[in-house]
Amino acid sequence: MWSSIKCGAQYIFEYEKLNLVASNGCVVLLSSRLLPFDKKIVPNKKNITPVVYGDSFSPTTVLWWRERGAHGLLDCQDSPGDWKESLERLFGGQTAETPSVKEALRKAQPDVGLQALTRREMEVAQLLVKGSSAKQVAKKLGTTEGTIKNQRKSVHRKLGIVRATQLPWAMGNGVPVID
Repeated sequence: MWSSIKCGAQYIFEYEKLNLVASNGCVVLLSSRLLPFDKKIVPNKKNITPVVYGDSFSPTTVLWWRERGAHGLLDCQDSPGDWKESLERLFGGQTAETPSVKEALRKAQPDVGLQALTRREMEVAQLLVKGSSAKQVAKKLGTTEGTIKNQRKSVHRKLGIVRATQLPWAMGNGVPVID
C-alpha cells in the first residue's frame, strides 16, 4: 500500500507545480489507519487543511472522517489522476474526494454504524479493542462494570455484531484505535 501512495504522490507533484500547495496554504495528508482521533481534526494553524487518505473507505468511515473535520478523503484504490483532480478541487475551495469516496458518500447512512455510537460508547469500544476487560474499562472511566457491560451491548447492537471478537474488525474498518 505504501508504495502506491508514494507513487501517487510523486505523480501528483511531478505532474503539477509544487507551488500550488504553497500558494494555497498547507495540505496535510493524514493516514486513516494511524490517527487516534476521537475528536475533530483541528489544525494548529489557520492555513493547514487536513486531508485523510486510506484504503477502501466504507460509507461509515467516510461519514466518520467528515464529521471530524477532514477537508478531503483520498482512496488509495483511485488513480493518481483522480488524486490530482481531487486536490485541484481542494485548492479551488471545494472538498477533495476521489471517485471511490464519492460513491461511499452516496451510499452512506448517518444513523447506522459508528455514527450511531455516543462518545462514551466510542471510548468503551476503543478500550475493549485494546484488550481491556469491562472491569478495567470501568475503573479507567470511573463508572461501574455493569454500566460498561450495558454500553458494550449497545455498541454491539448498533454495529450489528454478535461476538466480542467482531468488535476489532468493526472498529478497524471505521475508527482508528487510540493508543
